[in-house]
Amino acid sequence: MNRRELLAGLGSAGALAGAGTLLRVGPPSFGADGPETSDGNESLEVETIDARGSEAGTVRVPTDAVALVTFFVTGCGNCQAQIPELAAARNRFRERRGDAVRFIAATYQRSETLSPAALREWWATHGGDWAVGYDAGLAEAYGVVGYPTTILVDPNGEKRWHETAVLDRETIVRDVDAELEAEGSDGDRGEENPSDETTGESTASRIDGSRP
Repeated sequence: MNRRELLAGLGSAGALAGAGTLLRVGPPSFGADGPETSDGNESLEVETIDARGSEAGTVRVPTDAVALVTFFVTGCGNCQAQIPELAAARNRFRERRGDAVRFIAATYQRSETLSPAALREWWATHGGDWAVGYDAGLAEAYGVVGYPTTILVDPNGEKRWHETAVLDRETIVRDVDAELEAEGSDGDRGEENPSDETTGESTASRIDGSRP
C-alpha cells in the first residue's frame, strides 16, 4: 500500500465509521490553500482515462475555469452514492453557467491495482460523465485525506471549498454558487435560485435513501 492510499484509508475510517456519521473537514492552513510550489504557479495533473465524458490523457489543475474535484475509491459505498449527485449538480451548472465549473473525478487507486477498463465500467455504472482518472498528486498537494472528498479550486490554484462527506445535489449547487458569488464570478443566474431548494442549517446533507 502506498502512502497516499494509507492516508486515504485513515481519513475514511473517520468519515465512514458507523451509520449516520458525517465528517466535515475544513481547509488546511497552508499558503493560500493551494499547493506550495517553487514558482507559485505549478499545475498538478489527473491522469485521465477513456470513459464516458472523459478522454485519455491528463487534466491539469488549476484550469482556466473553476474546478470541482472529487476524490474517491471504487470500493467505497459512499463514493458510489456520491457520483449520481455530482452528475445532477453538473447538469444544473451546465444549464445555468455553461462551462464555468469544470468537474473532475480522481481515484486514489493506481492503474496497477485498478485497471482503466475496470474504472471505466465502474464510472458508467454509477452515472459518471466527465473527466475521470488517477490522482497524480492533487490530494496530497491540497491536504485531502479521506473519501469521498470534494474540493473547489479557482483558476489561481486556491482551494475555495472542501468537504469530506456524501453531499446531495442541492448542497453542492448551493455551496459552489456561494463561493462563485464571493469571488465575483457569478454570471446571469436567471430566475432559478438553487439556494431556495435547500432548507436547514447544515451545509452538508446525507443523501435520502428514498431519492430516485
